[in-house]
Amino acid sequence: MNPFNSKTGRVVLGGAGWSRQIVTDPTSKPVLETILHALSLGIRAFDTSPYYDPSEILLGAAFSDPALTSLYPRSDLILMTKCGRITSNKFDYSPPAIRASVLRSLARFSTNYLDVVFTHDVEFVSRAEALGAIKTLFEMKDEGLIRHVGISGYPPAFLADIAVEVKETFGRPVDVVQTYCHMNIQNTSLKQSLGRLYGDGGVGVVLNASPLCMGLLRKGGVPIGELGDFHPAPRGLREKAAEAAEWVESRGESMASLSLRFAVGEFARVDEKGFGMTILGGGSIGEIDENVETVKQMLKKGEDGKEDGDLREHTKLNEEIYKADEALFKGVRDILGEWVDYTWESPDAAFLEEQKKLKEQN
Repeated sequence: MNPFNSKTGRVVLGGAGWSRQIVTDPTSKPVLETILHALSLGIRAFDTSPYYDPSEILLGAAFSDPALTSLYPRSDLILMTKCGRITSNKFDYSPPAIRASVLRSLARFSTNYLDVVFTHDVEFVSRAEALGAIKTLFEMKDEGLIRHVGISGYPPAFLADIAVEVKETFGRPVDVVQTYCHMNIQNTSLKQSLGRLYGDGGVGVVLNASPLCMGLLRKGGVPIGELGDFHPAPRGLREKAAEAAEWVESRGESMASLSLRFAVGEFARVDEKGFGMTILGGGSIGEIDENVETVKQMLKKGEDGKEDGDLREHTKLNEEIYKADEALFKGVRDILGEWVDYTWESPDAAFLEEQKKLKEQN
């Protein structure tokens, strides 16, 4: 099933911009005002996670505020969160923990249902743990607490494997898959798994998160929050990304804008089902405005579009803009060279070694 439709458009606002991984003091940001501004532009779908501390708490308060609820009915919104990941190296996919996490999220958003709940970074746990957590989410879906069940993680091929096994095991598919850093100007590996996700996996919609590769594909490099430099990109990739950004900026273009245009345009071009959704960052009104205007450059209004200011009207790939950018796209990818389509290990060797030691101790 696909939780998105013409009322939601093709864009989701991600909540990681209000996490300590990204910024130093998320609680100082005007979250309610920023969300209201996003809604005024036509954004109706929002994604967060308890792991993006304190994003879920801040967003939950915003979406529970009378200033918002008086203007936007709950039925007009798509609220998505995750479960299973506790910290950078701690996961709990046990059925009681999954249920408790979802119930806590429901309370934080003051709602009696969530539109999508994902298992967070599913590649970090065993297949049995993953299937057990998904079974619990299916049960909560049957209870009416969740409208759609999803899985999220980094490697698209792994997510496709899980999706196929879920369908074979339970006789029903996961509704939504969210992957990140795999449909952008540096890495387009998601293309190779779309057919299997939609086909054998029966997935309703695929979400493309981190179109700027968690801040790597912009001038200035990766963001540093309270938790320090968490980005897994190796030094060589960082250096080439910085070189590409300088080259783009020297031509009077913004690396962030170009990267987002590529991610949105390329996904719209290759996603034959036309269901793919891009998750935008934007922890401030200024960032949201910039990102929305960039998306509107690459996606033109559909035939029945009425309001130019509403992002939901922009659903069709603008072939002229895409073609005009192709020389810049090629220039960036030429500079990236051997790092094009590079994928880091997830989980990495350090995490696996730590888990091995913990098992030996127990």
